[in-house]
Amino acid sequence: MVELYVPKIEEYMPDKAIFLARLRTRYKSIVGETDLLVRFNELFLQGLKISRPIVHHRVCLIEELPSALIPDSFSGVKQVSLFLSTLGKDIDELINSLLEEGKTHDATVLDAWASEALEALNEAFDRRLRERFGDGTMRFSPGYGNVDVRWNKYIVELLNVEGIEVLSSGIMLPRKTTTCMIGWYDEKR
Repeated sequence: MVELYVPKIEEYMPDKAIFLARLRTRYKSIVGETDLLVRFNELFLQGLKISRPIVHHRVCLIEELPSALIPDSFSGVKQVSLFLSTLGKDIDELINSLLEEGKTHDATVLDAWASEALEALNEAFDRRLRERFGDGTMRFSPGYGNVDVRWNKYIVELLNVEGIEVLSSGIMLPRKTTTCMIGWYDEKR
């Protein structure tokens, strides 16, 4: 059974220092740059306003999954949580619109914000799962280790997620979408 989870705003609001670090800048270095700081804050708030985050989650017994989907590091697990998290299409559309308008700086800032917001969402959902299931493996995504990124298509289909396109390369659209797995050593559903 697939569970849907709509996070609270604080679960996908990125840490401002980490968001700025992704832009290769430091908060201390822009404090005196009032206009730049104001614009960063405006884009930060705009990202929060336009994002439509949701998580699709399913727990499977390890033997229900194809062996090529299971990371080498999942040795000994009994169940696997598969989840897809996305910020929705609106954030992608806004970034693309800014690029088309020639607002490359704003698009870059918003893209960095969205990447960090998606990671914050994944970390928050990871914590929720660990509270529920206990000890598990580290969070893992296709495209790392021995799991091909093209397994994203299988996960999207398994979770029955509509509105997510998986290209033949395994890249997903909207771009601010990830699939993740966590292996559990005990069987609890």
